[in-house]
Amino acid sequence: MTTDDGLGRKFLGSAGWVLIEQWSTKVVSLLLFAVLARLLPPSDFGLVALATSIIAILQVFVNSGFSKALIQKRVLEPKDATTAFWTSLALAAIVYGLLVVSAPLLAQLFGQPELRLVLVALGAIIPLAALSRVPAALLAREFAFRTLSVRTMLSTLIGAAIALPLALGGFGVWSLVAQAVAESAMAVVVLWSSTSWRPAFAFSIESLRSLWKTGMSLLGIELLDAIQAQVDKLVVGALFSVSELGIYSLAQRLGVMLQELVSSVISRVSLTTFSRTQDDLERVSRIFRQLTFATAALSFPVFALVAVLAPQIVPFLFGPGWDAAIPLIWIMAGGWAFAAVAMFDRSALVGTNHADVALWLALLQNAISIGLVFAFAPLGVLGIAFSRFARIVTWPIRLYALHRYIRLPAWRYLWQVLKCVIAVLPAVVAIAILQTTPWAAVDGAFWLFAVPLGVLGMSSSLATCYLIADPENRRAVRVQIFQVFKRRGESSA
Repeated sequence: MTTDDGLGRKFLGSAGWVLIEQWSTKVVSLLLFAVLARLLPPSDFGLVALATSIIAILQVFVNSGFSKALIQKRVLEPKDATTAFWTSLALAAIVYGLLVVSAPLLAQLFGQPELRLVLVALGAIIPLAALSRVPAALLAREFAFRTLSVRTMLSTLIGAAIALPLALGGFGVWSLVAQAVAESAMAVVVLWSSTSWRPAFAFSIESLRSLWKTGMSLLGIELLDAIQAQVDKLVVGALFSVSELGIYSLAQRLGVMLQELVSSVISRVSLTTFSRTQDDLERVSRIFRQLTFATAALSFPVFALVAVLAPQIVPFLFGPGWDAAIPLIWIMAGGWAFAAVAMFDRSALVGTNHADVALWLALLQNAISIGLVFAFAPLGVLGIAFSRFARIVTWPIRLYALHRYIRLPAWRYLWQVLKCVIAVLPAVVAIAILQTTPWAAVDGAFWLFAVPLGVLGMSSSLATCYLIADPENRRAVRVQIFQVFKRRGESSA
């Protein structure tokens, strides 16, 4: 990914800041989550998960796809950003008003009276997010991920500083609500104090039209994504208890944190990268393969090892009362792996100006995903968890689109993903066998069993993956390591 246009260096520098952000914020979030899980019952987490699922769908309308359209657009005029900002803010006011009005009906629909006030309070993140969308997109367009990373880190710390005292003080579910609202508010403060961009009091119909094509395609994609990403929690909340939803959301949230740690470091800068190289499809295809390999090589062992070591990890992190999450993690791990390798598909298509194709793919995949949730719902919460992995049936269609529009060699791509699976299998099988021995149940099993085996499994998987990787991917790893040390040497000099 290195050429004389400096894109490789920009990508690596941006990825470095995203790496710092993700690891610092997710470690803090995980620690806070572990503490709150010991202080609050699963029903509190379930209630917030239900409200968050509803709000996540509504937030898509606020974004309207305009922020990503700003990133993708070759030439950006000042009026484009201003128009996108006022449009998002107006939509946020309308959506939040509708949420407040419909909150009593939603609470009645799900049979949760407390949901009404939680929705109204938590819904404040909708207008707060609207204030952040355009400034964040402009910074991402210029690879200014340092500012975005600082924003996220400070927001996470503020949220933790507010939620923990409230939970200790007995405020229950409101500690989780306050955490989310505080994070969104702090993000706005940091963003607006870190950028010189300010919206003018103007609105351009011409700019709205220019953003409309890509923006509406992305709106459709993101709306479908939001629905399929939240439908499982909504179904669990509607058919089962909020305590069961709390346990389900804990397992899923652990997976989301892991995905963000190992994958979003690269995915956050992938759209900008593909947009900058959209006129060179051979380069786009090469970068796509390298990003996918790097993500799969890291994420597959992480997901697999967390799943096979879940009997030790869950009690250690979250305490008693959460053991029902262990089989959910076993089932969900396959879905996490699929999501990790598929996350660059959309960025590659949108970045190469094929947002309409990405929309149709999202329509197909999400329709199948939603159908699978309802199809497996009669099997209980475990069935709904399995439906998330069953989405892999759409993979051949995605590969066909990538082959056609970015010239991706499908079999070469699949073979490099399969190599990552082969690399982690010996460690997983060995640990699964050791789980049947007394060693797995000793006092302090997390430290004496899970930690050493996790380190050994991760090391052996990464080493094996590197050894059996294609020369292209090994060369990319060596180049990036060289650039990291070169940058460090220049900084210390």
